[in-house]
Amino acid sequence: MGSNKSQAIAAAKELNAHLMPENDLVAKVLGNVTISQHIKWFFENVAPEREYKPSTLEMYRVQARKLEAAMGDVAVEDVSVQDIAELLEKYSPRSANQIRQVAVGLFRVAVSRGLRSDNPAESTLKRREKKARRRLTQAQYDAIHALCPAWAQNAMDLALITLQRRGDVSRMKFDNIRDGKLYVVQEKTEKYDTGYLAISIGPKLKKVIRRCRDDLASPYLVHRRPERKVKDREGMDHWTQVRPQMITRAFAEARDESGLFDGVPENELPTFHEIRALGIKNYRDKGADPQQLAGHASAKMTSNYDSGHDEIRWVEVAAE
Repeated sequence: MGSNKSQAIAAAKELNAHLMPENDLVAKVLGNVTISQHIKWFFENVAPEREYKPSTLEMYRVQARKLEAAMGDVAVEDVSVQDIAELLEKYSPRSANQIRQVAVGLFRVAVSRGLRSDNPAESTLKRREKKARRRLTQAQYDAIHALCPAWAQNAMDLALITLQRRGDVSRMKFDNIRDGKLYVVQEKTEKYDTGYLAISIGPKLKKVIRRCRDDLASPYLVHRRPERKVKDREGMDHWTQVRPQMITRAFAEARDESGLFDGVPENELPTFHEIRALGIKNYRDKGADPQQLAGHASAKMTSNYDSGHDEIRWVEVAAE
């Protein structure tokens, strides 16, 4: 293409016009790619290579539909910073930030395709998201814990001590315990070293694990005897297994039964996930750094795990 930027962009537009579907006659003549066409191209060509998790991919599709509804017929090169900003103002801070995240990604790809020379979404401001859900105090935790069934109490205590998410807690197996450590591959960070934890088992964690070894034979630390024994349930490999949603439900039922949050709006009610925040606070109150145990890295997480290697480098952390 040479070193002349404007000529290179013009040439890329001409090539895009040739590559468009034959039935898109207007866009082909004008050489313009619309937002709708670019979004379609993105999900067909870029998204599959990025291996998004299902939840992330769904978020991208939902927010992309909002972009498409607002400016789908507009040429990619004609979208301005003001167009994006006015769209974001119509939504709550959380939704606006998600739309902005998707828009930044879409326009970044548009620049790489030569559809425009800048990224208008990057020039918009992120909105400040105020946390709606209330934090749990230790006293509230204890009151809810007392009203939970034994298996849910185990899930709560494992989350509080190990700082793991409900999905990671629900997948903990007795086979993952060896050499005085509990090995956890965190669901949200499985591509990074911070997601592979070898948690040393101290007295408190040991006590909870011992309590998990009850008279019901199960490979899972958190397990229960269901009302009906059904094999091969979707997403389950053992009839005693507890799904993450069941943990959430049991916690919510005990929370509501406690009466501690009567009158609190539903979007402010603490969920099982707040146990993780309480656990982090407890560690910090004792002067310990919970970052590695929680599996957190820097804001711009860098992958240190080489996907082509067989060796996994476990991060050894203490849970006590």
